[in-house]
Amino acid sequence: MSTIKVLCIHGVGHHPNGGAWQDDWEAALAQSSNRLGRQNELEVAYFLYDGIFANFDITPTGTLTAIAKLTASGIASGVGDMFAGPQNQPAAPRAARSVSDRVRWTAGMVVQWAEDQAMRAQLRLALEEHIKVLEPDIIFAHSLGSLIAYDTFRHKMELVKDRVFVSFGSQIGNPFVRSQFAGRIEPLSASYWYHLYNIHDDVLTTRIPIADKGFEQVMTPFDIDGMADHDATQYLAHENVTRSIWSDMVVGKRMRKKARAVRQEVRRGGNHDKRALIIGIDAYDNPSMRLEGCVNDAFLMSEVLQENGFESDNIRLLLDHRATAAEIWQRLEWLLEGTMDGQQRILCFSGHGAQLPDYGADETVDRVDECLVPFDFDWTHERAITDDRFQALYSQLPYGARFTAILDCCHSGGMTRSGGGRPRGLSPPDDIRHRTLKWDPEQAVWVSRKPPTANRDLTTRKAKEISYIGKSGQRRLMRATDLLTLKDEEFETRRETFGHMGPFLPIILQACQEEQLAYEYRHGVTSYGAFSYSLAQILRDRDNLPANLIDLEQRAIHRVKQIADNQVPQIVAPGPHYDKPLFSITDS
Repeated sequence: MSTIKVLCIHGVGHHPNGGAWQDDWEAALAQSSNRLGRQNELEVAYFLYDGIFANFDITPTGTLTAIAKLTASGIASGVGDMFAGPQNQPAAPRAARSVSDRVRWTAGMVVQWAEDQAMRAQLRLALEEHIKVLEPDIIFAHSLGSLIAYDTFRHKMELVKDRVFVSFGSQIGNPFVRSQFAGRIEPLSASYWYHLYNIHDDVLTTRIPIADKGFEQVMTPFDIDGMADHDATQYLAHENVTRSIWSDMVVGKRMRKKARAVRQEVRRGGNHDKRALIIGIDAYDNPSMRLEGCVNDAFLMSEVLQENGFESDNIRLLLDHRATAAEIWQRLEWLLEGTMDGQQRILCFSGHGAQLPDYGADETVDRVDECLVPFDFDWTHERAITDDRFQALYSQLPYGARFTAILDCCHSGGMTRSGGGRPRGLSPPDDIRHRTLKWDPEQAVWVSRKPPTANRDLTTRKAKEISYIGKSGQRRLMRATDLLTLKDEEFETRRETFGHMGPFLPIILQACQEEQLAYEYRHGVTSYGAFSYSLAQILRDRDNLPANLIDLEQRAIHRVKQIADNQVPQIVAPGPHYDKPLFSITDS
């Protein structure tokens, strides 16, 4: 019989020393560890921090301020997840929504932890002292406790070195929390980090998409009425905790390494260096929305990619009625999940784009999002491809990977132009448009009102290279703006402290400038997007390929101008990528 030293860090709520909750935790740990048929002696200790929070006068907030901060990412990690039905199903009507006291209390404490630097420093120091005295083999941290632990380890990596770390019921991946770490969650120097994730846990929890050999996300699904899906003991007793954590703890180093590698390979679905997802939608339900060249674009781009080293087995197409919001999200996960350094991922979208005004947690319109328009689009957040959910998939990619989005659509609205090509953008119906208007009684006219800007630094001259925020105040697609809430100076300080470059940002090939329209082009009797057709011609000129992205952009501008009036393509990318060819996967 071996002895394993365990340190437990509780979550939100009242956790007295010697309380029944400790008996429950220890029973759950024993249940999951003993399933293997071996009696492991667990020496369990606890880090209790309620007293530290009490010193800072924490009370459940009576307003929605904290909820708004933690649910700013809509259906990605907050309001949508808290109120949605089964996975990939629309959220419940707003009138039916309510926020439990537990969620309010958790949100209030998480926001207080994030914004009170003095308290965070005190928590880090106290946990450090516990670890040095107890010298645990494995650390289990629930909910808010996982944030305290991760924060401590990121400031002092040696504290977790040669130890196993287990986070569960955690808000670490929440965009608001990630923004506190300069927009990115990095691996730890732990011997291994397991993240237990329950898709039914509605207390502001999220996945953590880290691609690292020392990290593993373990799915621990359980569905209990009410808020019990956040219960620590249900996580700890889960059979998948036995199959992963305790199974690894009792075998030799070589077998443990092999078992982990096999599980990670299964989750990634293979180790493919190049993958592409191509979406083309012509046959929208509404006749006035229908296009002609998008499916042709999809096959054209598949041809070009296969001519440039992508195998047909690693290219997936979604066309017309199959390209619903749910199916697109599922394929995007396939495209990006498990991406490693040196691998290339490409998304091609031909269809409509739009701008979607949306409500915040306090039921007021607080943002306008650029979005891609799926087949079943209905001007709701649940059936639109917006960045607040998308950034959870791409922003954690390793910097040595290369993700390129080719978007043949526009976000400025549009209508059929008599005698010319059809624009690939939607103008909102009047009731949706009303969300961004206000009545000027003095002038007796309706005027536009810009949504509030969460971070003014995103509109500065320095930020305009990436165009985080549009001229009308809209949040631009694929810019990870949810993760950039800190002011520039503070962002840079934390980024340097944590040793990374901020969120991963993709290379974006856009069909047109922000306020322009993206048109279709008829080549003889065959319709294409003017941008897709021009791009394919450039990339098929094997004797004169563009030397880098700057060269590609200039050639695309020239070619598109020949077939589409007032449409100027644009390439947006992190600085180091501009000097590289489109299909380069050389590390930055």
